[in-house]
Amino acid sequence: MKKNQLKETLVGFAFILPSFIGFMVFMVYPFFNSLMMSFMEWDMFAGFAGSKFVGLENYINVFKNEYFVTGLINNLKMLFIAVPILLILSLIVATIMNTAIFGRGILRTTYFMPYVTTVTAAAIVFVALFHEEFGPVNGILRSLGIENIPGWLSNPEIALITIMIFWIWRMLGYCILIYLAGLQNISTTYYEAASIDGASGWQKFRYITFPLVSPTTFFLAITMGIFSLSMMAEVRVMTNGGPGKSTYTMTLAIYQQAFQKYEMGQASAIAIIFLLIVLSITLLQWIGQKKWVNY
Repeated sequence: MKKNQLKETLVGFAFILPSFIGFMVFMVYPFFNSLMMSFMEWDMFAGFAGSKFVGLENYINVFKNEYFVTGLINNLKMLFIAVPILLILSLIVATIMNTAIFGRGILRTTYFMPYVTTVTAAAIVFVALFHEEFGPVNGILRSLGIENIPGWLSNPEIALITIMIFWIWRMLGYCILIYLAGLQNISTTYYEAASIDGASGWQKFRYITFPLVSPTTFFLAITMGIFSLSMMAEVRVMTNGGPGKSTYTMTLAIYQQAFQKYEMGQASAIAIIFLLIVLSITLLQWIGQKKWVNY
């Protein structure tokens, strides 16, 4: 019996070994390497021998870096504005699509296509659509007689809003698909009982649909929150952080500090701070979910 248990245990370890090695090589080692570099003035060409220990100096300098501070503020705007709008829109659309409407399968595919399209391709198309002079969006606005046409990506006041619109459009299909899975797990008997009691459509949504999809909302709030904080490719393609610093993000600050200024120590410090921010927000969501998530 013991030999069989040992054999099963070894087989189990053999199955997880490739994933474990990948996790150690691509996750654990880079983390500790970045943590070490964050306390050093790191020379990426000379390596450890050509670098020196500076303690908390990199962390202090990070908060003096106006680009990082601006990126942090922009990321928080994405988190607290774009993510709630995305979740509300996707829940509304998913609720409508969960009913027997014509062309439901085609609509699902249409909504999901932006998500499976590469970020670069989707961003380039979006830039063309919202081009200040030749874009069809401004062309439609001109045809409607609107004179003050906005420079969607060239105006510092609305450039971040434009990127939020793009991000919501791209993530909407994924959230709708996840919400549809949650909605289809709700028993129809709840709605039938509510109809017998004379509940309106809004009351059914408020007291049945919304509470019973709260675990799905919780999952999407965490994942979309992390995605919004780690957004970089969209900004890199569409504005590269401009105009000025209006669309700068923390991940873009990490990239530019590391691979344009070659300040690997400060880039590592930003990465560690970024990790702590993500973990803190996720922890707060886990604590808060006890009050509003119904399993």
